[in-house]
Amino acid sequence: MSELSEQFIDQLYEASFIPEKWPALLADLSEAVEAMGGCLFTLARSNSAYLGSKSISAYLDEFMQDGWLAINTRTTRAAALAHPGFLTDHDLYSDEELEKEQIYREFLRPRGMGWVAGTLVPLPSGDVLAFSLERQTWRGPFERHYVEALDRLRPHIARAAMVSARLGLERARAGAAALEALGLPAAVLSGRGQLLACNDLMHGLIPTVVLDGATRVQLVERRADCMLENALDGMAGGVRRGIVQSFPIAGADEKTQSVAHLLPVRGSVNDLFSRMHSILVIMPMPGASAPPTSVLQSLFDLTPSEARIAAALVAGRSIDAIGKDFGISRETVRTHLRAIFAKSGVSKQSSLVRLLLGVTLPRAAL
Repeated sequence: MSELSEQFIDQLYEASFIPEKWPALLADLSEAVEAMGGCLFTLARSNSAYLGSKSISAYLDEFMQDGWLAINTRTTRAAALAHPGFLTDHDLYSDEELEKEQIYREFLRPRGMGWVAGTLVPLPSGDVLAFSLERQTWRGPFERHYVEALDRLRPHIARAAMVSARLGLERARAGAAALEALGLPAAVLSGRGQLLACNDLMHGLIPTVVLDGATRVQLVERRADCMLENALDGMAGGVRRGIVQSFPIAGADEKTQSVAHLLPVRGSVNDLFSRMHSILVIMPMPGASAPPTSVLQSLFDLTPSEARIAAALVAGRSIDAIGKDFGISRETVRTHLRAIFAKSGVSKQSSLVRLLLGVTLPRAAL
């Protein structure tokens, strides 16, 4: 099997620059070593990313969604051995342990799997990449010649993963720089809320408005920071609706000076290496002007009616005037207003107006 590394080197380095190529590479490599399929994980304290070949993608989704990653002793034992190569089940367990191990009894064997050849690769981000090939139970353990061939390929796997990780970090920096061109302070955050990259405008707000904390980025203003923490926790838990993602930052005079927006970076295969999870944007208060209703709907998940009422409030219309304009009762306006409060995280009409004013993007300098 000495030809295995030659066969897949080009595919590996192609995947390092085009992450969408990884699933097909895993499928081809699995076939070459008589495996059922392959998968990649980035092992982190939270929000571990993953991908796999098509043949095992459904099992992989179950594995992650049902919490098996947290009790997967295969990775913890492999990490303890710190072996710079591929390991098999018999490198990690005795025959007696394999029969008793929960992940084999309750997850792998019932799905026709149960033999692995895998390796751990440290990434420059501080996370660890787990690369594994899974075999059907009936096929038996990986033969030594396959493991040796995979060991010869491992340096290329490690380099390809590190290239992908570095490119991911550069994309994070580029994203922050792009927002700076619009005049916006921006920081790219990991799933745990740690600062991965920020532009010069955001850097200028540290430490007066923003703190680069040890565990996560923080806002100096306490109430705003509590809302940021709740938003980060919600995103980490996979919540997509009902969490406040835009909130006012008050100054010493208790007046809103700026508005923070937490923008999710939706999952893709790129996230496996980049760790990009969200972007924190700080918008200074602009002049009084009503933002477009389409923007309000998108940012705060408002209904069309709620967005129109919110825009009218910013424009200075009273509740009675809004009811007359829209042909609805005063109580209906108040019902919509309560829903807007819940979605935007404020409890007063004046606070809502200040918050919504912060939605308007500052104009670029001419």
